[in-house]
Formats: sequence, C-alpha cells, structure tokens
Amino acid sequence: MKSSKYSNFCLWKFDRFFSIKTKQRFQEKNITLKQADINMLYQEYFSMFLMTMLLGFILTIIPSLLLYLFFSSTNTLLLAILLLTLVPLSIWGMCQYIPHSYIKKRAANIDRFLPYAVNFISTMAIAGVSPADIFRSFSTIDIYGEVQKEAEKIIKELDVMGIDTITVLKHSLENTPSKKFKSFLQGIIGAIQSGSDLHIYLTTIVDQYMADEFLARKKNLDTLGVLAETFVTTLIAFPIFLVIIISVMGFFGGSSSFTIEILFIFSFLVLPLAYGGYYALIRSTSIEEIRNPHSKKKRSVKEFYKKNRSFILILLLSTSLLLSFYCIIYVFSYYKYVNFTTYFFFDIFFLSVLVLIGPVTFYCHKQAQKQRELERRLPDFVVEMGNCISSGMTVFDAIKIASKGHYGNLTPEIQKMKAELSWHMPVTKVFDNFADRMRSAIIKRIVVSINTGLIMGGMTSKVFMAAAKEIKQINNIEEQRKSEMSTYTTVIIMSFFVFLGIIMVLNNTLFASFFKSQKSTVEMAGVMMNTIDPMALKYALCSFVFVQGIGAGMIGGFMMDGKLSSGLRYSFVLGVISLFVFKFLF
Repeated sequence: MKSSKYSNFCLWKFDRFFSIKTKQRFQEKNITLKQADINMLYQEYFSMFLMTMLLGFILTIIPSLLLYLFFSSTNTLLLAILLLTLVPLSIWGMCQYIPHSYIKKRAANIDRFLPYAVNFISTMAIAGVSPADIFRSFSTIDIYGEVQKEAEKIIKELDVMGIDTITVLKHSLENTPSKKFKSFLQGIIGAIQSGSDLHIYLTTIVDQYMADEFLARKKNLDTLGVLAETFVTTLIAFPIFLVIIISVMGFFGGSSSFTIEILFIFSFLVLPLAYGGYYALIRSTSIEEIRNPHSKKKRSVKEFYKKNRSFILILLLSTSLLLSFYCIIYVFSYYKYVNFTTYFFFDIFFLSVLVLIGPVTFYCHKQAQKQRELERRLPDFVVEMGNCISSGMTVFDAIKIASKGHYGNLTPEIQKMKAELSWHMPVTKVFDNFADRMRSAIIKRIVVSINTGLIMGGMTSKVFMAAAKEIKQINNIEEQRKSEMSTYTTVIIMSFFVFLGIIMVLNNTLFASFFKSQKSTVEMAGVMMNTIDPMALKYALCSFVFVQGIGAGMIGGFMMDGKLSSGLRYSFVLGVISLFVFKFLF
C-alpha cells in the first residue's frame, strides 16, 4: 500500500487536528506500517481511514432513511441504526486489521524464503564479497519474495542516505516483521563487529535454517493430514448419508421435484464451493510458492504466450473440437436426427468438462514430471562440478567430464552446455541459457548463485556445493510430502468408489423397488408414495457423483504433490468412470 492522491488529500484535511504530542505518539505506529510495507506515515494512514469512515457513514444515511420511510416499523428503525453503526465500525476495524495482517503475511513469506536466501548470500560470502555488495546483488533478484524487499530497503539506505552498513542493518532490525530475519541480521552485525569470517557464520546458519524449514514443513504435513481426515468426513461420508436421506424422503412426503432440485443445488453449488475452500486451505501448505515465486516484472502478452505456448495451443485445440462438436449436434437437431432435452444438455456439459481438462491436464502433468526429473538429477551434476573444480579443473573441463555421465533427461542439456562452451561462449551466458531452457525458479536461483560466484572468483567449488544443498532441500521436502500424503490420497479415491458403489446398490435394490411400487400407486405403511421421474433422479445422482469425482480427484492429487495438474488428472479419470457407470450400468 502506497501513498496516493486520496491519502494526501485526507492528510491535508485532518493534519491540522494532530498535535505535536499526538504525532510523537505515532512513532511506534510508523514502525508498524514499515513492517507491513505500507509506505506512508501513520497520520496519513489514519486520516485516509477517518475520511473513508465518514464517507461510509454519509453514504449509509440515505439507504437507511429510505428503508425506514418505505418500511416504517420498529424493526426497520433498528436495522437502519445498525447499518449506520456497522459501516463506520467495519471501516475502522479494517484500519486496525490491515497492518497486522500484512505483517503476519510478510513474516511468513520471509521465513519461507529465508533458508534459500541465506544460502545464496552464503555463496557470495564464500567468494569474498563484502556485506554491502552482497545485499546490493541480492536486491536485484526478484525470486526471493519479501526477503528481496528487505534487501532493497537496506541498499536504499546505504546508497541514497550514505549510512554505514552496521547502522543500516540495525535500522532493518527494527523494521522487519520476521523474528528469524532479525536474528539473522544480528548474527551478521556480530560477525562484522568482531572481525570474524562472515561465510563461516552463514554456512552454519544455513544448515540450521534448512533443518528448521524441514521441521516446519513436517508440521504443515500434520495439519494437512487433519484437513484430509475432515475432508473425507465432510465431503465424502456426509454426502453419502445426505443422498440416501434426500432420495428416500423424496418418495415419501414432501415434494418430489424439490428433492431433485436439492440434489442439483448440492451438486453444482454447495460441493464446488466446499472443494474450493479445501483447495485454498491445502494450497497454503504447498511449496509451489518457493518453486514459482511471483515476479514484480510484468510480462507482456508475447512473453506469456512464448512461455505457455504449448498449453495455450492444446487448450485452443480442445475448445475447437468442442465447438465443432456443438456445430455437428446443432446440424443433427436441425434435421431432426437429435432431439434436444434437458438431460441431453447434461450429457454435453459433462463431456465438455472432460474434453477441456483432459488434454491440458495430462500435458501439464507430463511437463511437471519432466521438470522434477531434471531437478532430481541436478544435485548430482552440481556436486560433480564442484568436485571437479576442487581438484583444479576449469568449469569447461568439469562440464566436459559431466557430459559423459548418466543424468537421465539432464544429460542432453549438459551436452548443450558443453557445445556452447566449445563455441567460446562465456560461462555465465551458458548457465543463463540453461536456466532459460529449464523454466524453473529453483534452477534460476541456482544459476544466479553460481554465476555470482564465478564473477567474484574465490572458492568456486564451495559455491557449487552450496547450490546443490538448496536443490536437495527442496527435493527432500517434496519427497516427504509425497510419501506421507499418498495414503490420504488413496483413502480419498477409494472413498469415492465406495460412494459410487453405494449409489449403485441403492439403485438396484431400494430405488428399483420404489419405482416398481409407484407404478401401482400402492400405499406403504399408511403413507402414499410420491411419483419421481426415474430419469430426473438418475441425472441428479449422476451430477452429484460426477462433481464428487472431479472434486475428490482434484483434492486428492493436489494434496499429494502440490500440483493442480496432478489433481485434475485424477479428476479426469474419476469423471470418465462416473459417466461410464451412469450411462451403461445404472
């Protein structure tokens, strides 16, 4: 949040009401805003929300008066007063909540990226780079989340204000929202003031932060396990009882059409919202933010197309096939070969969903598997490079030897690097080209670390070893998640098949007897049975199971490896099974 014309106008209106003592009391609030990365003084921030609160109160007066005039009663008067009270109070509550929310979010982001950021800083310290130059280089790399923003603030004070390094780091101690980053800066200050080797401290702290990160992810997996158990209970087991109760009650008492409508509402509204909520909760525990951090650099449409060309083309092809299919269906209906019914539209909708998500999902999953295979092999290659360089070889000779090894899908890329070096291309350019081809934020970070070490000189072999450590850390975290969550994924998918089996048993036993009884209009135990359209009930249950399959597959796959493409792959398979069962076995 930055200063704007509106906030400046609000400050101009209310600044005269703030005394000097009041502004002095705002000093602590100013630190809070700095920690939240809100670039304005507290009197400006306070003035902006005060003006917004007054405007909200004024704008609420008119609808409150109209409400009371048109529906004059004690209740509407109380409602009008409630509106006039709640709107300003809500705005004031937002004023108090936003800074603390931003602080909490930024602190979590810093703690998440800090182990990898410190690993990068350590590689530069090994090369003999000064602390000021370390933060200056680090501030130009936008793949470390909020840690990079903290480095930008440090460099801004160093270069613009001309303050010495230790004083700037002490200022950053006060303004950072992360306790872990504060402890890290205190260690750097201590190392500088004592004259110790900075890289020794950084090497030690990297191992500690990596271990802490692994334990933190372990705790996240425990939380994820609880979410998986609640998911099975609320969105697998509960819908089974719900379908049975609603379906059976539809035959006895009440409105049969209302029963069908309730099933459709749950299928297309309640279940998707519930699955979306669980997806958002599970996504918060994913490592995908580390893999693909948000870059501040805005990409053009051309750059976006270049990066996602295959994905876009496959999506366009699927859309074209669907449009062609719709045209054929329209022609058939025009010549009376096909009769459009409500149930026919349901069939088209289900097929359209599968056609849209199927090809794109399997392509994305294949690409993700390929990238992870490369990242799994990459530490071995980087360690081999470090060992060769430590024995006295040049980078070119190290790559030449590595190109003869067996690194799976990574081997052709190493051979390309060897070929580029043989064309007398600079080593840093060769590594940059390698990172561009891989399209991975992790590999990009590794390449930046290696290139910085090569440019600065020094102990290059240790730079490669530090780079390998980061990749191994991320690979270990992902393997840990996959091994622990695969059981829950299996339970979710098996629960879907149990759900489908129960629906089949109900259809062949209970529902079959009900449909047979309603034809003869019999009275069971003194209760007259309702007449329910078998086809309507079939498609209501089909919709329920289809959405259940899509949602269960998505959550199950995403829970295991944090990739939406993996979840939608399961969704596609379960969706196909659902349609097959209801079209040919129901």
